[in-house]
Amino acid sequence: MMERVVLWKRACFGSRVGAPRASTRGLWRVAVLALLGALSTLAAGCPDQELAPLGPCTISAASRRVDQSGLSKVDLLFVIDNSGSMATEQLKLANELPRLVEVLTTGNRNAGRGAGMANGQDMFTPVSSLHLGVVSSNMGGVDDPTGDNAGLTACRGLGDDGKLLRSTEVAVTGVTATMPFEFPGYNAGDVVLPPDAACGEVGAPPKYQQFEAGQDPSAADVATSFRCVSKLGVRGCSYEQQLDAMWKAVAPSDGDDEFLNDTQGNGNPRGFNAGFVRDDAILAVIQVSDEEDCSIKPEGKQLFADTPEANQKFGAEINLRCGRHGEAMGLVWPVSRYIAGLRALKPDNADRIIFAAIVGIPTRANGMPFEQILALPEMQFRAGVLGQPTPSCRNTSSGRAEEAYPPRRFLQVAQGFGSDAVVYSICADDFAPALDTLIDRIATKLSGNCLPRRLRRDVNGKVQCDVYELLAKGETKCDPARGHVGKALKRESESASGIRERRIACKMQQVAVNGQGAVNGTGWYYDDFTTQVKSVCPAGDQQRILFSFGELPEGASATFECLQPITSINPNGRGVEAVNTACQAGSATCRGRSDEDDTLICVDGTCQITCKVNPDCPPGWVCDTARASGRGEKFCQQPTCPADDTSAASESTSGTTSRPDASSSAQPAVDAGRGRR
Repeated sequence: MMERVVLWKRACFGSRVGAPRASTRGLWRVAVLALLGALSTLAAGCPDQELAPLGPCTISAASRRVDQSGLSKVDLLFVIDNSGSMATEQLKLANELPRLVEVLTTGNRNAGRGAGMANGQDMFTPVSSLHLGVVSSNMGGVDDPTGDNAGLTACRGLGDDGKLLRSTEVAVTGVTATMPFEFPGYNAGDVVLPPDAACGEVGAPPKYQQFEAGQDPSAADVATSFRCVSKLGVRGCSYEQQLDAMWKAVAPSDGDDEFLNDTQGNGNPRGFNAGFVRDDAILAVIQVSDEEDCSIKPEGKQLFADTPEANQKFGAEINLRCGRHGEAMGLVWPVSRYIAGLRALKPDNADRIIFAAIVGIPTRANGMPFEQILALPEMQFRAGVLGQPTPSCRNTSSGRAEEAYPPRRFLQVAQGFGSDAVVYSICADDFAPALDTLIDRIATKLSGNCLPRRLRRDVNGKVQCDVYELLAKGETKCDPARGHVGKALKRESESASGIRERRIACKMQQVAVNGQGAVNGTGWYYDDFTTQVKSVCPAGDQQRILFSFGELPEGASATFECLQPITSINPNGRGVEAVNTACQAGSATCRGRSDEDDTLICVDGTCQITCKVNPDCPPGWVCDTARASGRGEKFCQQPTCPADDTSAASESTSGTTSRPDASSSAQPAVDAGRGRR
């Protein structure tokens, strides 16, 4: 489902910011009413205009659509290289998967480490629903004749074809080398992948592993099953097409993308992997490979041919062909195919996609900007010895020389996702840091109802917002047990598939919170006080809407619409970081919130800076003589702000949004951001 936030500048409705206070009071009320009208109709208020930053005395209006109580579903797709050099790397990955599942499903970053209970900074919103799937890098591409190279046998046809794999056979039986040089560094009879006895108890796993909070199977059982499935073995095609395996796994089955042998994508709505990717979930794709990607176009099959003609055209050193000729001759797909393809899966929520790659970057490059990694000498493709590229990194912790090669195409895809991408070296001793970084990326996206502006509380801890639940399809009655206090028919926003429809929307009760943050009653509340909100919401947006009863039912969603004055704050002024934070009237709760907390007092439920004369205030502010606290103390104001901002906004908000069932034809806004894409 789509999620949009929009902030309107007051000047958009013709009011005059900065006019004398005596002459702007009426205009302020007109501006508020005009804005509320725009929330319903979007016909007024320059909807196509680029939005300007909020300035002094502006109204903050936020409208947001979220699914259930926030974003708490995650789809994890692993693309694992199953060629002959990947035994050690598959074991390193399998060792970390149980902890990955435990951390995501508990929200405890210390889970699986024996560190005990986490503190607030170690916690995040746990995943309530998790899909785990794996595909291999084997996409075939070798047609008959294949020549005498036995290593090409696995590459015939379409290989594993980007289809989700669920066999535990390799994990149960292990892999033993049957001939010399079958696997790098192993002799005939050597155990390459040891058998895993625990996997014999798993049974037949489903196409993809699925965890649902409070249901069977448990997170531990899901983790064990997925760990076993992830051991794909090392007898796959040595011509890896990791990026196309990723894309075909999730590409729409009715899409226009071209794949080998005129086949279609395996994703929704009717592909082999249909149901794995969900519109209302974070999608994270994790590539694990020690080779560069060589995702060929149909005409690129000649790169894989072991024939005299191909040897004459590309050279006999097959492992160098793709690096030398793939992009230069246009025989592999451009990386833009994968960036655009993944983003197209969530056109309204591209920030719900994470691209991760555990690949052959040098270990010293972990954490470097992607463009710097690409510029490193080790990352340049060069021919090495024995017909192989020059390695970009090595690891000998297994007792064997494990090598990986420059993954330039993976880095280029990562660049397309910016801060939503993770790249880590496959030559590291273990993959725990890589998956920790992935967890952090996911954690920042969980709980999608973080608000872009801090809201002012009243003495009961409430804010000037209305929340409506859009009931699931087929539901027609509001339920007081979920805090409903009325109902109204509202048009919902467009979904990612472009469908628009009408559903019953029930207004929800806002419940108060006390000074300790405890919630009193059933309904929704404004959270800017829990330890979780500080870790799950990004800096500057550390406030959100939560429900006292947990999550909304499956298929339901909520909209929340907030309207109240916001005062711009000069960060160079004194005490300003605590201005407008909530406090209890007549108390000293503002103390300790600022470096200069002796200047802060509680006024009408919010902290303000006391003053006697103008120089006591931050730059550009004045010591207001027209208003004073209940104890007669003056406090700092911005001179352009009308004295009755709060009351005007409060009156207009309650008068417009508290009557969804009235005879008036006006309906509360659902998608106030529709004018800006």
